[in-house]
Amino acid sequence: MNGAALLVEDNRSHVELISDELSSVLEGWTLDVVPTLAEARRRLAARPYDLFVLDFRLPDGDGIQLLREIRGSGLKTPTLFVTTAASAKLAVEAMKLGADDYIVKEEGYLAVLPYLVQEVLERHRLAVERRVLEERLQRAERAATLGYLASGLAHHINNPLATIRTFLQLLPSRRDDEEFCTKYLDMALAESERIRDLVKDIMRAATVPAEGHEVQHFEEILARAEDGVEIELRAKQIVYRKNLPSVASTVRVHGEAATCLFLSLLQNAVRFSPEGGTIEVQARVDEKAGRLVAIVKDEGPGIPPENREKIFEPFFTTAVDGLGMGLFVASRIADLQNIRLSLEPGQPHGAVFRVELPLARAAG
Repeated sequence: MNGAALLVEDNRSHVELISDELSSVLEGWTLDVVPTLAEARRRLAARPYDLFVLDFRLPDGDGIQLLREIRGSGLKTPTLFVTTAASAKLAVEAMKLGADDYIVKEEGYLAVLPYLVQEVLERHRLAVERRVLEERLQRAERAATLGYLASGLAHHINNPLATIRTFLQLLPSRRDDEEFCTKYLDMALAESERIRDLVKDIMRAATVPAEGHEVQHFEEILARAEDGVEIELRAKQIVYRKNLPSVASTVRVHGEAATCLFLSLLQNAVRFSPEGGTIEVQARVDEKAGRLVAIVKDEGPGIPPENREKIFEPFFTTAVDGLGMGLFVASRIADLQNIRLSLEPGQPHGAVFRVELPLARAAG
């Protein structure tokens, strides 16, 4: 494999020794050597590299500064630090910033260096392969989901369109029939609203952003979701209760996506709750797991055992007027946002959903 490596080192004696060891393991590679940050920046601007070997102490700065710039630009190039024992503490900082490994300049380090370089490059290669495979799997899953959605869409749109088409075909001959016009007009409007709601749900599922890194207050996420069901709660005289942590909790998610997830769960709870029933949201902080755990429970009929594996599939619903998209949207958001969504087992009455969101202070 041919590649290019950049060695940033100002000590000439170390340059020769390190260069010899790198050349022995990087056969066929181009090895550029520079003594300063300024020169390293010029080289980085001129060409791409496949490996960085950096010293900490440089005449015009340090390797930490360069690493911060490299990672800040989005480069994930394998990076190895070579340092003295006096700078060992800086190695920890370098690892936190994204360095792949480090080696201390002490007796015998040159013999170890080639093996460490090979290990760093191999880890990077495997990480790249894993990302490629994950992307392929995601594309395959999206293609399969798209086919399933297309089939479901055809069914759920063609049926209401048939009702609307029948009304329009009969209208010329029965436009003076007030009872007919009123009945079918109401029916056509209801069916058109079903199509509108279906398209809205499809768009919500299709436009879920990738994993979010925003710091959000959980209470604000939940409040926005509550606004979306306020009218329905009043209409069914449902008692809404919540038990949240006494101290405001911050989570690291895409705010709009997380709100959409809780809105879907609350809408599902409202739909299946009886008149005058109770919906409860509980939340607690799990410091050990680095998660905020939320529970959404209702007093509806619950989920029969035979349906528990199907509830997150698109178009699956037991409601007469349901589209079966709400929980699918919620599960898709969870998959893309590092959120864990599950149905709690063994509930004899009502449905209980568990949501685990990453705490902001535990992220990174």
